[in-house]
Amino acid sequence: MFYLCSVESKDLLTVFGSPATIGQPIPAKYPNLQTIMLGQKQEPEGDISSYLLFADTVVDEFRQHQSIPERYDFIFRQEWGLRITEEILHRVIETLRKESYPPMADYLDAVVKDDETQKQKYIADCLAVKQKYPKFSFNG
Repeated sequence: MFYLCSVESKDLLTVFGSPATIGQPIPAKYPNLQTIMLGQKQEPEGDISSYLLFADTVVDEFRQHQSIPERYDFIFRQEWGLRITEEILHRVIETLRKESYPPMADYLDAVVKDDETQKQKYIADCLAVKQKYPKFSFNG
């Protein structure tokens, strides 16, 4: 399950850490946290004040939303437009799933060869995608 959350820009380094570019790297506070960046909110000065994301866990630095908050520009796939709607949230998950599923040709090959092991691997790979990208709902 994913939760719709926002995180303030000032908390990004704490939550996600930083690589060792100059100086010491900053470790992520939640190294196993799964997130998908969806949008960003700009302030009038042009600074990004916060980000909207899907997260598998609501951590201390996140604010969970029960509806789509105002003033976030969609950044996941900009060619889809800038407006974030519930339909767009479902489309993000659907797209991530489609891009992650194994090719259908693998399953058809297993059927033609009557290879039960290959069929079961295909099914397991599909179930892993469903677990990694569960359907989204505001109702939990």
